[in-house]
Amino acid sequence: MKNRLLPKTAMTVGIFDGVHRGHQALIERILSCNYISVVVTFRQNHKTENNKLKNILTFRQRLKKLKSLGVQKIVVLDFTEELRQMDGIAFLEFLLKQYNIGFFAIGSDFRCGYQLSTNAQAIQEFFASRNIPVEIVPPIMEGDLPISSSRIRSAIAEGDTISAEKMLGKIGQNIL
Repeated sequence: MKNRLLPKTAMTVGIFDGVHRGHQALIERILSCNYISVVVTFRQNHKTENNKLKNILTFRQRLKKLKSLGVQKIVVLDFTEELRQMDGIAFLEFLLKQYNIGFFAIGSDFRCGYQLSTNAQAIQEFFASRNIPVEIVPPIMEGDLPISSSRIRSAIAEGDTISAEKMLGKIGQNIL
């Protein structure tokens, strides 16, 4: 049961490695609401944990960049085995129980839950059944391809800092 005494929140969820222009679009959506802006992120980047990929930003840099965009509250979760095994709907119920969500924004390719079983459409349906609006934000394009942390990592690895900075946008300054 939700605590109705908590102020309503506008929330987005993600790793936000790089806090690139696509991430910035999500954050702009939650900042445009008259609710407390909340970003849920993870201390560990499970996508880079067990392989040779490097994070674009350190954990501290990510937090600093999110705050610089005007996010009011940053919730940091540890990507524990329990969380890794959690069903996507159970994860959404967990968030809903903890925060009085009044608006939720996600990217069109966002997935959550065990084996990434819960996609953007399922998330929208989950919140719609509770009369909570969800905005599925379309990808931000750079050239013919959507901006992604993977593309930025590839550009950095190839020494193409100009492309990486374009995809990072205003956050890219002073990083590369």
